[in-house]
Formats: sequence, C-alpha cells, structure tokens
Amino acid sequence: MGEQWGFYFDPDSCMGCNACSIACKNRHDTDAGHVDWRRVETVSEGAFPDYEETNISLSCMHCEDAPCEEVCPTGAIEKRESDGIVTIDQDKCIGCGYCGWACPYGAPQYGDDGLMQKCNLCLDKGPGSGADAPSKNEQQANGEALEPACVDECVGDALDAGPVGELLDRASQEAAERFEQNRTNVIIDSTGENSVTGMQGVRQATEDS
Repeated sequence: MGEQWGFYFDPDSCMGCNACSIACKNRHDTDAGHVDWRRVETVSEGAFPDYEETNISLSCMHCEDAPCEEVCPTGAIEKRESDGIVTIDQDKCIGCGYCGWACPYGAPQYGDDGLMQKCNLCLDKGPGSGADAPSKNEQQANGEALEPACVDECVGDALDAGPVGELLDRASQEAAERFEQNRTNVIIDSTGENSVTGMQGVRQATEDS
C-alpha cells in the first residue's frame, strides 16, 4: 500500500468554533442540515469545581481495517491501496445504510439523494467525487494535492492532514508510541496533566470519559 494519509488533531488548540465543519460543507456543497462530514463535539469530565470540557473535531478516520468496507454489499466503499483513504463510489452505492451502522464514528451519512457520503480527505470536491481520483501521494508529488478544507480554515491550527509518517512528527511521543502499537485507528487524547496530542482518532478519549 502507498503511504497512509490521515488527520492530526490537537484538542488543546481547538476552540470549538466549528470553522472546520462549515468549511467542509462549503467546499463539498453538502446539505446545510443533517449531513456533517466533519463535526465538533464536546466531551465533559468531572464535576464542579473540577470540571473540564474538551472540544473534539471528528470526521471519517479512514480506518486501517474499515468496518464500513467490510459490510458494503456492492463494493462501493474502498480502502484505497494507493493512499489508504476510504471512499464511497456513489455510482455503486444502493443506499442500504449498512456502512453507517458499522462505522463507530457515524461517518457515512445519507444525502438527499438517498445515497451515502462522507469525508474523502478532500481528494476532490463533492460527494463521491474522490472515488476514482489519483493517489493523494501522487497529487502531493505533483503539487496538485488539495489541502482539506477543515485544515485550511482551522483558526487554532488544531487540525492537520497528510501522510501519517509526516504527521507523527507533530504528535507527542506517547501518542506516536500508541499509534505504532495499534495502527487500527487510535491515538489518544486526554485532558489534564497527562494530556497528549494525537492523530487519526480520539476513540480512547470518548471511551474513558
């Protein structure tokens, strides 16, 4: 497989402004209402006066072993060999919704056309448009890679995207070590003194909270 692409997210730098989710909607012209390829959620911990909130920006995690791909009956969902990005080919999608049920992050969602759509890491613009796009690694080498809208518009520099090997340089040592031990998705973040920055996933944070 070509080098895996993914997202880096630093919760300590996120202000919860939702610029990332709005930028995503604008670039891909997704529905203003119920379709959210990227969303910001707030995780709370503790009780007054030791109460903390952490903003978490979530989208498709482009999982190593994507459960959405495993349950898709038509082969519309593909974990691309060229860059590890998970795409939905809307020409093959029948709108059965299995992928939405299988995804632990709620990434695949119905559009108004009754077909599933989700983050394509800005391979191209528009639902389903990235399915047959050239490798993100190839685009980058040619200077043609489209930087994800969420990264472009992040006010606090909390989001980044790129080849995982490059993103690891931004992660904390603890996060990088955990990612190497379990590449299925997750690098953690937690609040407080032991806070670490991570990439590709925040599953551990929500499970521990």
